[in-house]
Amino acid sequence: MTSLSAAPSTPPSASLSVAVHGATGTQGSHIARRLRAAGYDVRPLDSRSLDLADADSIVRAYGSADAAVVQLPLVFGPAALTHAETLLTALAKAGPSRVVFNPGMALPPEPVGVPYVDARVLLARRLPGAVETASVIGPAGMYLENLLMPWSVRRVAQEGELAYPLPAEAPASWTALDDLGDAVAALLREDAPAAVGLLSAPPLTGDQVAAEVAAAAGRDVRWVHLDPAEYGRLIAPVIGDAAAAGVAAVYEQAAAAAPPPPPPAGILRPAPTGVREWAARQRWVVTESGGAVTG
Repeated sequence: MTSLSAAPSTPPSASLSVAVHGATGTQGSHIARRLRAAGYDVRPLDSRSLDLADADSIVRAYGSADAAVVQLPLVFGPAALTHAETLLTALAKAGPSRVVFNPGMALPPEPVGVPYVDARVLLARRLPGAVETASVIGPAGMYLENLLMPWSVRRVAQEGELAYPLPAEAPASWTALDDLGDAVAALLREDAPAAVGLLSAPPLTGDQVAAEVAAAAGRDVRWVHLDPAEYGRLIAPVIGDAAAAGVAAVYEQAAAAAPPPPPPAGILRPAPTGVREWAARQRWVVTESGGAVTG
């Protein structure tokens, strides 16, 4: 694959249909919205419309879609690897002309023994052999929308704390999902045979992220470092015990692993939205019933 380059401004054909996995989820809904804004005909897919363990189910769900945006769900056991294998089989059968894969994370160069991660490594490696044109685009670090989850935004609104399983002094790149959606839209209209890239914003420490959110929200906000196990307990009431344990395990593995090597030259694509600009678009409040409201 080539590195990700700037996309031409040519609009897509109005007839180009794109099947979007996870279109009702946090990441997929942003991608689907930005694809529609760019003129694509979006075919939303979720667990109700296909079975990731059944290749024929996936092929039927694709129908006559010209392209596909692939994302794997929050599955952390061996089934994650089965889903990746089944998807590869289905994509080869369905034959969409272009596939963009969002792993939702910066992938390690080799499998790490965690099915959630290894399924994404497998899919990224083998996708070019399954379809005509395969591209991979994901964040170099974290998604800003992680800070808008109910367990997070409520704590910001009520206690002025951004609680996350990263040390306050650890720099990380934070990317807005709308920027990801725009990058996917650009990849679908590029003439290049394939691309691989990472959306990257200038790294900020947790304390710096909290300061940017504070400036946008007009209130004091401080960063709170959570142990991954504690973070898992915090998110379990929302996403379930199994998924929460899997998320915690991924953060534990990342904390214990050696620092990843720098990405190859030319692979980074600037993410245009900064933390303060993104935070200013949100409503850092909760409703009277205690639910989080974002805007």
